[in-house]
Amino acid sequence: MSMEKMFRMAAVTLLLALCVGCATSRSEIDVKVPSLELAANPEAGNGKKVYISAVDERVFEIKPDQADIPSLKNAETTDRSITERAVGRKRNGYGKALGDVLLPSGRTVSALVEESVASAYRQAGYDVVTEPNAAGATEVKVRVKEFWSWFSPGFFYVTVNNKSRLNIEAAGQPNMEIVTLKSDGMQAVTDSDWKAITEAGLKEIAQETANKL
Repeated sequence: MSMEKMFRMAAVTLLLALCVGCATSRSEIDVKVPSLELAANPEAGNGKKVYISAVDERVFEIKPDQADIPSLKNAETTDRSITERAVGRKRNGYGKALGDVLLPSGRTVSALVEESVASAYRQAGYDVVTEPNAAGATEVKVRVKEFWSWFSPGFFYVTVNNKSRLNIEAAGQPNMEIVTLKSDGMQAVTDSDWKAITEAGLKEIAQETANKL
């Protein structure tokens, strides 16, 4: 083995070792929802009102075979105060599941997805209202079937991913299924990387929804 390869392997091993300590604990990331740019023409609205609500219907498993299936370190799969905040699961260099990645207390995945879908509707010219019984508003129900960020180990770099699958239902309109996937490669995954990939996934939801409206 050449000295260059030995040095690269040692560097990767050191990075993974440094990451293990933080990876075993639970992290909280303050995720922001990126907004799509609104149309420059103020008369671009279509005159339609919508009220958007999202419900978290993700299924968590205690010890899933795949990293892209939601899970929690302490098997808190029935505690909705935890599952509704969970966005990812850390892993070591061999793919072993470790600590959780959660939103701060008071924040939920359904609320983030709701914001992303609302951004898409605004970009498409809809008036998004905040009252469920607003006059003339159509209710848009967003069912969050999947939304998860996960870590894929590699030899010289790792990949952090985010995927989603949503069902969007509104009276008088055909149901929409939104499916997204974002990935980014790096040498080691930090809390800022979990935040970045989760925000990228939310932006992808908004863009894909806007494309279908």
